[in-house]
Amino acid sequence: MTPPPGHELGGPIAELAAAFLMASTALAIGVFAPDGAPRLTNHGMRRLLGGAGEPGRAEARLVSPSFAQLAAAGRGAEEPIYRGLLHFGDLRSIAHSLRGEVWRLGHDLLLLAEFDVIELERVVAEVSALNSRITSLQRRLVSEQKELERSLEQLRATQSMLVHSEKMNALGKLAAGVAHEINNPLAFVRSNVHTLAESLDRLFAAYEALERAAVSAGSDDVKGLAEALRAEVEPDFLREDTVDLVKGTLGGLARVQKIVEDLRTFTRIDRAEEERCDLKECLESTLAIAGPALKDGGVQVTVEWAELPKLRCKPAELSQVFLNLLINAAQAVECRGRGNGRIVIRERDEERRVVLEFEDNGAGITPDVLGRIFDPFFTTKPVGQGTGLGLTISHKIVVDQHGGTIAVRSTPGVGSTFTITLPKEPDR
Repeated sequence: MTPPPGHELGGPIAELAAAFLMASTALAIGVFAPDGAPRLTNHGMRRLLGGAGEPGRAEARLVSPSFAQLAAAGRGAEEPIYRGLLHFGDLRSIAHSLRGEVWRLGHDLLLLAEFDVIELERVVAEVSALNSRITSLQRRLVSEQKELERSLEQLRATQSMLVHSEKMNALGKLAAGVAHEINNPLAFVRSNVHTLAESLDRLFAAYEALERAAVSAGSDDVKGLAEALRAEVEPDFLREDTVDLVKGTLGGLARVQKIVEDLRTFTRIDRAEEERCDLKECLESTLAIAGPALKDGGVQVTVEWAELPKLRCKPAELSQVFLNLLINAAQAVECRGRGNGRIVIRERDEERRVVLEFEDNGAGITPDVLGRIFDPFFTTKPVGQGTGLGLTISHKIVVDQHGGTIAVRSTPGVGSTFTITLPKEPDR
């Protein structure tokens, strides 16, 4: 940037060159007083300095080196008094840094500066790389935020399922405790009824023996009294009626005992968590538990049994799945109309797996709902009437705990079919 030695340009060429330099934005040229007051600036210098670049305006924003430092520098005729980076801006920040020179022009200072294209390209490349990195970090941040939201949702679902599981466990223990407490007096009552029946038989036999003795050996008065007592008491009717009463009582007690056994089978409190279990036993106990709800809804249940092998599974958990599906099917049937509900349960043995189907003729599920029925907290029931966890927990039990699958197909207005597949030898 040192002025070329030799002759000076003159004429039109000099005027064109001067006009070019004054209009240039790639070069910054300015003449300044020692205190920094601008005397002459081209377009590039004015853009560089902003409002301070006009003649007569305030001191130009040369940060380093300062005008005071340049004015105090030694005088030079053939060499610039400064060569290097010129930093323009204000005292708070530096806006531009250019490669340039400062010459002494009499008492004034001539500043010549140019934008370093190579350095500018490097800076632009660095800025571009930084922008790319920022964009990548922003995308990563958004991705991590979504992942955190998913984790939070899963945590909420897990927490709710744990609470639900604890409630079911508590209810199971309560049911098992109630069943145990009922079973003891039930056995006592059954024993007493049998004893009472035997005592009544002996009592009637003794009465008939006394009656025969009185009739054969007694006087006419005794015979008349025996006949009057028979007519009044009707011992033959009492014997037949007592036999029926005892039989009915024992039948009712047997039914209560069956309910108690179904409760104990359903809760499985007295068994290991995982064991080889007969699915038929699980399903029968579950149907007994769900019987009142199905009967109240006018739902008829048909089971197409099959010879299935015993599976290594968690019976209490599978019973919970069966109960959820039965209750949901009963509610779907009620939505369509009471009195004509039908649930068909099918069992199949397919080589290395067992298949169970629960088919109902309820209202069906629309396509927009079908894809979300296993999502946590999703429910189509009114607020307060459903937690949206029944099918989620069922899916977790079948898939995560037993290595099986659970799927559904449905036609609105026709019904739905839930299909459960369980491996005979789960790999867990």
